[in-house]
Amino acid sequence: MSTAVITAWSAVSPYGTGAAPLAEGLRGRNPGPESPAPEEWLAEESATARVVPGFDVREALGRKGTRGLDRLTGLTAVTVRDVLGTLVAAHDAEGDLGTGVILGTTAGSVQGFMEFTKASLEGDRPIDVPMARIPNQAMNRAASLSAIRHALKGPNSTVAAGRVSALVALTHACRMLAEGRAERVIAGSAEEYSASRARITRAEHGEDVVLGEGCVMVLLESADAAEGEPLAEVLAVHHRVAPAGDVADVLTATVRTALEQAGVDADEVWAALPSDAPGPSGDQELQVHQDLFDEAALDRAARPSLLGETAAATGAFQLAALLCEPGEPGRIAVLTVTDPDGTVACAVLRLLTDGEPAAALEDAGPDEGSRAA
Repeated sequence: MSTAVITAWSAVSPYGTGAAPLAEGLRGRNPGPESPAPEEWLAEESATARVVPGFDVREALGRKGTRGLDRLTGLTAVTVRDVLGTLVAAHDAEGDLGTGVILGTTAGSVQGFMEFTKASLEGDRPIDVPMARIPNQAMNRAASLSAIRHALKGPNSTVAAGRVSALVALTHACRMLAEGRAERVIAGSAEEYSASRARITRAEHGEDVVLGEGCVMVLLESADAAEGEPLAEVLAVHHRVAPAGDVADVLTATVRTALEQAGVDADEVWAALPSDAPGPSGDQELQVHQDLFDEAALDRAARPSLLGETAAATGAFQLAALLCEPGEPGRIAVLTVTDPDGTVACAVLRLLTDGEPAAALEDAGPDEGSRAA
């Protein structure tokens, strides 16, 4: 059975829009700049976060069909647009039946849910809610809107798995390709900064957690039918659920299983990248890496904590960090993600390029020709 390969990727991040700003920031090991979030999103007056600089949904996507879009949907739609910008020749703007979209998320837009519920409770009647925001209440809003705007008519899915969402989406994408349900799949994950998310995260993990936001999407194709230049081969993805307090043992078994499925020994791993989860699960995850891999492997890729706590987008940013790290083609990379709720995941990749990001439409403006949702 043919494996899946990554042939393009793009991102929106605290470094800016596109693959190049993210690659430059991660290669330089520069922490994403902290800045005040938009005023209406602040959790408190002194709050800062690593947000996408200057991001406004309607400015990024144009005014057509964007009234009422939440921030998460905007981040996703821009990233999907930029991935498609790397393969204009292969994309049929009139209707692409072969391209699917799979997005990982925590639960959609938490801020949107809170604002919608508040409007229902405060209105004269429960149905007195902002009509333009009703579509945002569907968790699949970001993935479906991105497909509609870009006429992508292949399979469309949203997976909600917390911090491991990107790797669950990657598993789903590989399965779609293996079963012939899509010719190519744009997969990844996204997270937005918001006051509601800040309150929830800080209540669980303390006031010192710096939140981040962004989206990374990769284009996956079957290795034996890829139209683009392969950047990395997905050798294995494996995930499990750890009982409370047992992250280390379960993650160790998860990593060993993934390496076995990939046909790789631990001493062959060029880079091993943990997810810097907040709390005890993150400490146990780091210990697993220290026990399994050489010290040099742990220092070869930028850590996701440079971007702040990005929740569902964490695994996707780890993928990007590995894809843009310089090195000889053929090197083996491992990334793991843990969630404080107990889910753990591991992916094994063979990196096939020297780490230079694929050319993208870094300065792409609003996609005026896109269809409105």
